[in-house]
Amino acid sequence: MQARHILLKTPLLVDPILELLEHGSDFAQLAREHSACPSAENDGDWGQLTQEALPTEILDALNEANVGEIIGPIKTRHGLHLIKLESV
Repeated sequence: MQARHILLKTPLLVDPILELLEHGSDFAQLAREHSACPSAENDGDWGQLTQEALPTEILDALNEANVGEIIGPIKTRHGLHLIKLESV
């Protein structure tokens, strides 16, 4: 499974970023600009993911998502995640 994500530390950014995505903004560009995760340097790319590497909340959401779908926000101890499933 491969996914990109945007980690947000404040809920105030969730709606504006989701709105940009709904209007066709590039997920990778928004990850570079807004994500608080070190993966922002790689366009939010998490690389190849294993089930053991993910928190349950994220794993459950990804297992129900379709490729290309943007899911979230998903709250974890790290913050709020917007995730785009790239492949299964």
